[in-house]
Amino acid sequence: NRFADRPMKDWVQELSEVAGFVVAVGDCATYGGIPAMSPNPSESEGLQFLKRKKGGFLGEDFKSKAGYPVINIPGCPAHPDWISQILVAVATGRLDDITLDEFHRPETFFKSFTQTGCTRNVHFAYKASTSDFGQRQGCLFYDLGCRGPMTHSPCNRILWNRVSSKTRAGMPCLGCTEPEFPFHDLAPGTVFKTQTVMGVPKELPTGVNRKDYALLTMVAKDSIPKWAEEDFFTV
Repeated sequence: NRFADRPMKDWVQELSEVAGFVVAVGDCATYGGIPAMSPNPSESEGLQFLKRKKGGFLGEDFKSKAGYPVINIPGCPAHPDWISQILVAVATGRLDDITLDEFHRPETFFKSFTQTGCTRNVHFAYKASTSDFGQRQGCLFYDLGCRGPMTHSPCNRILWNRVSSKTRAGMPCLGCTEPEFPFHDLAPGTVFKTQTVMGVPKELPTGVNRKDYALLTMVAKDSIPKWAEEDFFTV
């Protein structure tokens, strides 16, 4: 990519050297995103990370003039509210009030999980699944590859267009705010399909061990009430 007959990376390098703050917006700028998928022929990388590995285009030790590392606002796309609120914090001198996590994401947005506030949590608890997109009942985690329980984002707390989210609309979360996105490098059979071993998801919700999960699943499926399989949103 070029601007004014110069490579964009030259502009980024020079501007970052004099910038008080550097904010990366979106997966490509933060962690490399889809262009950085293996084998990554374009040698794409984020400003200070390549997926989970710290370094990136500006280097592991980069600090802005104000003494901050690159502030990452991931997402494909990133929510406008995440962007605007961080920029307001920068403009009003309140960035010290915001803690960054290990991947330089503002914890005010990225400490909780996408599952927080999901309208399908009762279906998740009773292991009531759905195998079709766009349905208003059933959890998307067990069959359709939803990564909501493992993805740090406020998508069900700060709704898109103040109205909805992917999971509320019946589409699984793809984990686009995590450094590894897209997961499994989009290999055939890995998108919109939960990867399992003997019926148990390979990746479990954060903090859940496999033995406890198997026991919980048996109990939940045996005790699921009829109303948990109904459409809650019928009016």
